[in-house]
Amino acid sequence: MCSLPTLQGEMLHSPLIGPTSWLRVADELERRGRVVVVPSLVGVAGAPAPQWRHIPETVRLATSHLQGPIVLVGHSGAGLLLPVIADALTAEVAGLVFVDSFLPPAAGPVVLGPTAFMDQLRTMATDDVLPPWSRWFGEDAMRELVHDENLRVALEREMPRLPLSYFESAVPLPERWLRRPCAYLLLTPNTYGQSAAEAETLRWPVRAVRDAHHLAIATDPIPVTEALLELERCHAQPPRSQRRR
Repeated sequence: MCSLPTLQGEMLHSPLIGPTSWLRVADELERRGRVVVVPSLVGVAGAPAPQWRHIPETVRLATSHLQGPIVLVGHSGAGLLLPVIADALTAEVAGLVFVDSFLPPAAGPVVLGPTAFMDQLRTMATDDVLPPWSRWFGEDAMRELVHDENLRVALEREMPRLPLSYFESAVPLPERWLRRPCAYLLLTPNTYGQSAAEAETLRWPVRAVRDAHHLAIATDPIPVTEALLELERCHAQPPRSQRRR
């Protein structure tokens, strides 16, 4: 079932990286006539606990000038917060797009740091503060993902050092958030393939970028843009049961 409107809205980066990750996709969408805002969420690292509350307010301020309904597009950890962000906005939210993200539960709180993940994070933290995400996987990981040195430097420069307490939070979800139109864009099947399968079970439109990686939103803007526009075009098609045979 397809249910997304013409794309106008917010591209939300993971709290572990920064807005540069979305800028090339935003430029490509704007070149094709869309209106896109990419707010910076890096201030979450210095916000008082629970730090996640900083993000909905930042997005609310960034959407205050938009006219008409908007779509929220959340990459990775931002996807977990899409329901609570949408609920905080004064602007009409026409849809949610999860990009390489785990899905929040249908009801109840979403735990930002599951137990096994927290055990891993605690081994990396110093004085309860994590290193930048680029250092989590070894010195060569970012070079393998981002070949362009200038882009890699720009991405690494804005990566915050999040406190462990960010991931120790449980975010209360709004009731019936699944009633909003939603879609899923998959980049890395090994990590997020199960989430994409869950989205298909929920009858959301799902698209995948082949041979991609988690930072493809920064390194491969054209295929990511095309996939987002496919989800947009999907809105114009009636469900299969309504099409003429």
